[in-house]
Amino acid sequence: MKTSHPDHILVIDEMPLISVGLQEVFRILHPPVRVEYTVSVFTALSSMMYEGKLFDLVVLDLQTSDYPEELYQLVAALKQRFGHPLIMIYSSAYDPVIIGKMAATGIDAYVHKYESIEEIKKAYQHLSRGENYVSEMFHILYDEYGQK
Repeated sequence: MKTSHPDHILVIDEMPLISVGLQEVFRILHPPVRVEYTVSVFTALSSMMYEGKLFDLVVLDLQTSDYPEELYQLVAALKQRFGHPLIMIYSSAYDPVIIGKMAATGIDAYVHKYESIEEIKKAYQHLSRGENYVSEMFHILYDEYGQK
């Protein structure tokens, strides 16, 4: 795992405002951060605009966790296309299987979309130190309910 500040970040989310907000939060911690945005994984993987680009971190909006195998394939494709960046799932969908398989599937952080700015900062700081991170809300759910 990389152990430096992610400087070049790709945010994949249906809402462009999410990337602006994340950029501001990340810049509080590391001013040189630059964030690019795209609306879908399909665009990120197929657009010529991203040909040859390398990212330190990809933040991926996960709408549902109904298809975890598809998620793992997308993570692998994003890592291959963009120089093996860190992957942060940014979602309101809780899936204990994702938490249990993070290391094996290349997911470095799993952050709930409705967490505080402080929690997003924690995720970035952990990733900068080369540590995986599960946001507090998901962590509590996982500890209390596990895979039930």
